[in-house]
Amino acid sequence: MTDPTDSDTRLQPTEGRARTVDFLVNALQERISDGEFGVGSWIRQERLAEEFGVSRMPIREALHRLQALGVVEIVANRGARVKMPSMRDIAEAFEVRGVLEGHAAFRAARGCTQAEMDKLHLAGQWFEAAAEEARKGSNEKAKELWYKANELFHGTVIQASGNRQLSLSINALHHRMPRNLTWSALGGDPRLLSDNAEEHLRIADAIEERDSELARKLTIEHSARARELVEIHMGSQTQQG
Repeated sequence: MTDPTDSDTRLQPTEGRARTVDFLVNALQERISDGEFGVGSWIRQERLAEEFGVSRMPIREALHRLQALGVVEIVANRGARVKMPSMRDIAEAFEVRGVLEGHAAFRAARGCTQAEMDKLHLAGQWFEAAAEEARKGSNEKAKELWYKANELFHGTVIQASGNRQLSLSINALHHRMPRNLTWSALGGDPRLLSDNAEEHLRIADAIEERDSELARKLTIEHSARARELVEIHMGSQTQQG
C-alpha cells in the first residue's frame, strides 16, 4: 500500500497535500471513534506531525475538517479537543444510520452469498456467547465478543450490499460517534445483550430467506432501539453528573 505522504511526480503539490489531509482525517477519525482519543482530550499537533512525518499544516487542515464534521472543536490558543456529540447529533446519526443500513440489508437479502451468510451466522453465535459471558459475570470477555460480533455482522451486511458509496456513507457516520456508545448503553446487562443478539439473528434470518423488505424493517428497528438505549444511558449519566 502506498504511503499517502510519499511524493508522486504525477501530482501537483496541492493535490499531494490533499491526499495527505484525507489520510490524516481518516486516521484521526478512526482513533477518535475507537476511543484512543477520549472525549474532552486534547489532540497535540506537534506530536501528530512527528508521528506521521508531516508538517503541522496538513495536521491543522485535517483538524479543521474534523471540526466541520463536528468531531472536534478548535479552541483559540489551546488547540483541538475531542467533542462529545450532543443528544440531537446522536439521535440524527442513528436515524440516518438506520435508513442506510436498512437499505444495505435490503440489498444484502437480494445478493448475499453463502460465504457472507456463514459470516452472519458466526457473528450471531458470538452475540449469543457475549450474552452468556455476561450472565457468568465475565464482562470483559462479553465486551470482546460483542465488539467482534458487531463489527463482523454489520461489516458483512454492508459488504453484501455491493454498494461502495453506501459503505462509505455508513463508515463516515460511524466515525462521527464514539465507538463505545452502544456497548456503554448495553452496560454488560445479560438481558439487553440477549435482546441485542436476537435482533441480529432475526435480521440474518430475513437476509437468508431473501425477504428484503423484512430485512430493511428489522434493521431500521434495530438502529432505533440502539438509539433509545444510548439516549437512556446518556440521560442517566447527565443526571449523575
